[in-house]
Amino acid sequence: MSLRSKLLLVMVLLPLVCLAVFLSLSVKAFIADKVTFVYEWNQLQSKYLSTKIDLLISQIKADPEKSVFTARVNNTFDKVADIHGAVKEEQVLDVTKKYGAALCTNVRHLGWLYFQNRLIYGYCSKNAKDYDLYVFKTSQLSDLFSEHGISDTLLVGQDGYIIAGPSGYPVGRELKSIVGSGVNDILDSINTSQGRLELQNQKDNIKYLTHFYRIPNEYLLIVSLTPRSAPQRAAMLFVYQGVIFAAGLLIIALLASLLISSAMLKNIFGLRNAMMSFGDGNLDVNIETKSKDEIGQLTNMFNKMVGHIRELMRIHEEKAKVDAEMSLAADLQQKFFPEANYRTGSFQFTGFYEPASQCGGDWWTYTDTETHFIVCIGDVTGHGLQSALLTSAARAVVAEFKTNFEGPAHAMARMNRAIYETSGGSLNMTCLIAAFDKQNRAVTYSNASHEPTYYFSPKPELKKADINAFIDVHGPRLGEKVDATFGQTVVTCNEPYVFLFYSDGLKDVTSPAGEAFDERRILRLLAKFRDTQVTTKEVLDSTMGYVEEWRQGTPLVDDLSYFYVKSEL
Repeated sequence: MSLRSKLLLVMVLLPLVCLAVFLSLSVKAFIADKVTFVYEWNQLQSKYLSTKIDLLISQIKADPEKSVFTARVNNTFDKVADIHGAVKEEQVLDVTKKYGAALCTNVRHLGWLYFQNRLIYGYCSKNAKDYDLYVFKTSQLSDLFSEHGISDTLLVGQDGYIIAGPSGYPVGRELKSIVGSGVNDILDSINTSQGRLELQNQKDNIKYLTHFYRIPNEYLLIVSLTPRSAPQRAAMLFVYQGVIFAAGLLIIALLASLLISSAMLKNIFGLRNAMMSFGDGNLDVNIETKSKDEIGQLTNMFNKMVGHIRELMRIHEEKAKVDAEMSLAADLQQKFFPEANYRTGSFQFTGFYEPASQCGGDWWTYTDTETHFIVCIGDVTGHGLQSALLTSAARAVVAEFKTNFEGPAHAMARMNRAIYETSGGSLNMTCLIAAFDKQNRAVTYSNASHEPTYYFSPKPELKKADINAFIDVHGPRLGEKVDATFGQTVVTCNEPYVFLFYSDGLKDVTSPAGEAFDERRILRLLAKFRDTQVTTKEVLDSTMGYVEEWRQGTPLVDDLSYFYVKSEL
C-alpha cells in the first residue's frame, strides 16, 4: 500500500473511528441521562399528585356536599349514623359491611367500592371511637391519574392493588400482574418514603423503570411506570443524526485528504529520492528547502545529517589510522614483557598483565644474572599511548641490568633520570625493584612510591599475621624531579617465601555492585596458600580465578598487572 493510500485511509478512518467511539459513549450517556430525567420527573409528579390527593381529601372532609354521602360507622361496621347525602341507611350499611374493613383497618384509607352498581371511591378516617366514611365520585380522583405521559402513574394501596390509574390499568387489579413480583420489594419497604428500581414482567419480558412515592400518613403509594425501551428509542434518533453527520464528515475528510496529501507527498517524494541517491553513495546530495513546516524541518535535518556523515567518515578514516598505530604500539608494548613463566635455580616467576585500554601504563620484567634474580614492576600515571611509550624508556634502563647492576637504589636513580628526560616531568611512574641474592638468602628492594610487596612462607597453619610486606618507601615517583635520590632495604629470607608484586590496578578491580577489590581481600587470598610445595603458577592461576569471580566481567578501571616470585633458598 502506498503512502498516499495509507494517508487517505488514516485521514478518513480516524474521524470515523473517533465518531463511532463518540456515538457509543454518547448513546450510553444519553440513555443514562434520560433514565435519570425519568426518575426525577416521576419524583416531582408523585409529590404533586400527593399534594392534590391531600387537598381533595381535605375538601371532602370540609364540605360534605362534595361527597356522594358521608356517614359515621362503628368499629364493628354494623351500625351507621350521621348520614349525609341522598342515600338510605341500609344502603350505607351494605357499603360499610363490604368495604369498611378494607378502608378503615390500615389496609388502605382510600379505596374503591361499588355503590348502586357503579364504581366510586371512599375515604375512611378514625375519630375518637368510630370511623368517618366519605364516599365521593370516581372522577374526582381518577382524573388525576387518567393521562398517559412519559410515564404511567398509578395510585396503589399497601395491599398492592391499583386504586386509580390511566386506561389499561383496571381499578382493583393487582400491580404485580402487570410488572412482576418484584413490586413486592416496594410494598414491603414500609419505612422507605420513596425509591427507584427496574422491574420485569415475566409474562411478556417488558422492563419498567419504576419509581414509587409513599404518601405521608396514608397507606397509599404513587407508582410511576416507564418502559425501559423509552430512553433507548429516544437515543435512536440521536444515533440517526450522528450517522448523517458522520457521512458528511467522511466526504469532507476525503476531499481534504486529497488536497493535503498531494501537497505533502510532493515534498516527501523529493526527500525519498534524495535518500535513495545518498544510499547509492552520493555524499554530495543536497535538498532545497521549500517550506518551514515539519517536512521542511526534516529536509534541513537530512542536509545536516549528510554533512555530519561526511565529517564522521573523515574522522573515521583518521581514527582508523590512529587505531592502526595504537595496535602497532600495543604489539610493541607486549614485547616489553618477557615470558610469563620462568624458573631459574631456586627461583620461580609467573606474571599476569591486562591493560584497561588498547595500550597501558603498567609493566613488569625480570633479569637473571650470575649473582641476582632481579624483578621490576612499574605503573605510569594514566593509561594509553603516552603511558605505553614512557614504559619503553624504563625498559631501556632495565635492559642494562644484565651487565651493569649496582643495586636497586642505583638502578632506580638511573631510571628516574631516563623518565624525566623523556616526559619532561609531565608524566610520572611508580616503581619497585627487588634483587634476590642467590648466595646470601636475602632480597634487596627500592620502592618509588609503589604498592608494597607482600611475602609469606607457605605452611599449614598460615594466618594473616604471618604475611609481611615491603613497607619502606625510598623516594618519590619517577620523573617528578631529575635529581631525586633513592634508598634501599634488605630483607633476610631464611626459609622458602612467596612474594606478590602488583600495581594499584589490582585493588581497583570492582565488582558489578561497584565495590573495590581492596587490601583485605588480597590478604585473605594469600592466606589460602598453605602448601609448602605450591608453585607460582598455581598461586597465580588461583589468584586469576578469584579476581575474575569478583569482577564478573566488569570493565577495568586501571591496568591490571601482578606477578609472583617464589624463593626456595
